[in-house]
Amino acid sequence: MPGRPKSATRKRHEYRKDHDNLMSQAISAYCTELQKPAGVPRRSSRTICKDFEQIYLQATGKPIKLSHATLSRLAAGGRSLAEMNEAKSWLTPEETECVLAYAKETADRGFPFSHRRLCEHVNKILTACLGPNFPGVGNRW
Repeated sequence: MPGRPKSATRKRHEYRKDHDNLMSQAISAYCTELQKPAGVPRRSSRTICKDFEQIYLQATGKPIKLSHATLSRLAAGGRSLAEMNEAKSWLTPEETECVLAYAKETADRGFPFSHRRLCEHVNKILTACLGPNFPGVGNRW
């Protein structure tokens, strides 16, 4: 919408999306460098990060910093923080979409939506998936 500034959350989300995209490009370039034979000079992870930072800055005019240590770790088969947090989640992406659809449906019908009602709905889903011994998501969920 013209004339309306983006929120700080939206800016962080867009920055993280661009950062992850740029990092994945840098990972593929670094893996290509690692596959070169031993006698051929290779670019270091630090050099690749600097090159991709410069390319992105010239293309968009926005600076993004890439960590060479993160690049090395991810190229060696490590997982990103977002992937690790997703693996720790109790709900699958499909179940999360179901919960969001439920929240939207109750809001569309005009019912007041509360944290307690959301917890009840999520507990029903998780009890069906994880069994009757599931203690529930708790108050701070």
